[in-house]
Amino acid sequence: MKKRNSLGELDVFLNPKSVAVIGASERPGSWGSFIMRGLLSSNFSGQIYPVNSRAGQVFGIPAFRDIAEISAPIDLAVCAIPEKFVKETIETCGQKGVKGITVITAGFAETSDQGRQQQAFLAGLARSLGIRLIGPNVSGTFNLHAGFNASSIPTDNLMATPIAAACQGGYAFYDILSSGWAKGLGVGKFIHTGNESDLTVTDFLQAFGNDPEVKAIVMYIEALRDGKRFMEIAGQVTRTKPLVIYKAGRTVDSARAAHSHTGALAGQWQVYTGLLRQVGAVVSPAMELLLPIGHALIERPPMRGRRVAIITVGGSWGVALTDSLSEAGLSVPKFSPGLQQELRSLGMPDRASVKNPLDFGASGQFLAVDFPLSLARAILASKEVDALVLHGIGRPGMHSPATPEEWKIFLEIEKQQVKGICALEKEMGIPVLIGSHYNPWESQAISDLNKQGIRIYNRLHEIAWLLTAMHEYGMIRKENR
Repeated sequence: MKKRNSLGELDVFLNPKSVAVIGASERPGSWGSFIMRGLLSSNFSGQIYPVNSRAGQVFGIPAFRDIAEISAPIDLAVCAIPEKFVKETIETCGQKGVKGITVITAGFAETSDQGRQQQAFLAGLARSLGIRLIGPNVSGTFNLHAGFNASSIPTDNLMATPIAAACQGGYAFYDILSSGWAKGLGVGKFIHTGNESDLTVTDFLQAFGNDPEVKAIVMYIEALRDGKRFMEIAGQVTRTKPLVIYKAGRTVDSARAAHSHTGALAGQWQVYTGLLRQVGAVVSPAMELLLPIGHALIERPPMRGRRVAIITVGGSWGVALTDSLSEAGLSVPKFSPGLQQELRSLGMPDRASVKNPLDFGASGQFLAVDFPLSLARAILASKEVDALVLHGIGRPGMHSPATPEEWKIFLEIEKQQVKGICALEKEMGIPVLIGSHYNPWESQAISDLNKQGIRIYNRLHEIAWLLTAMHEYGMIRKENR
């Protein structure tokens, strides 16, 4: 078994030694099938006990008709059965000494007042039996550092990183995880808390804050049932590691949707975001940016100010990116006369602007490896900026080379340019973001670089918001010193 990292009493949900899957099945599309496939695909080294009323075998593992038939101790039960059987299952789990239950089953507080009452009863029942409970209405959990995946996402589409996620909504975040995989982004530990009849996102925020394997935390929240405690713990966590939060339910319509989704009443968005920023959390403007921001805050050097330099191979990209950065509260300052003169001396022709943004494509040297590197080095060494954006990578998709050999040359040139720029980031201690209008499936260069852990961003607004978050976190770090 892989090394276990304790999360206290919550350890059972992310580091169990044994798991009973109640409602285990091979039926495609069933949650019992999802959970079994997840455990098997992660090569979980603990014991798996499928529970199916028809018994037999599930994916080649002998099944039990009832959890009471299992003689061995059980750490965690994952409940994927109809709502009407959940009460009996909790009672049996109590008799078996099960430590924790993840209730996948929906149909409780998110549906009606009667469902809310039933949910409260089940939570009280679990507490009386000494059982901690996640859910109901959840879509799974995983800890890739421990080889544990009790979710519907195949392990091959997940990526172990030092980022942990605690989310009140699970399905949308699943999409983020799946799409992030192609870009080398992911989370190592994931908890979907659902209706939060017992354990809440606050509980896992505290656990992840104390977890040395976790370097950053991202969260999707709709409403906080224990707001004061959450803010107190968030204030403690942000002293040592970044906390990135997307607060859903910003409008009347989305607040109503959140209530029907998890049974949570979404609070006023402005109040939430103000309080979150006060305790040092970085508020993400979009759910899709949670992972990119989380990675940027632990992978990039700190951003110490608002000044951004732009190097592009197309003037329109520079103008549009300047708009995005300015709208996000950052600045694209004019370079000093001395720096402009130095850039001219490096080969920028008179027809090309050297004020910022810098269009090196106008020089006709965009296929020279050393040229953009020399420009970037001069800009970073000047101390006139706090971040640099190089945009325009991925151009092979625009070329029609005569031979495969020519294609390989284009690819290699771009890879060397990006690697050189990234090396400057480490040398200078100033963040550098690489942008492209292509995604990993459209450019071989980008795909190869992503596999090497080099981030390529293909949306101008994404770059702007990432830099804004990095600046915000830089200010938080400065205040916490």
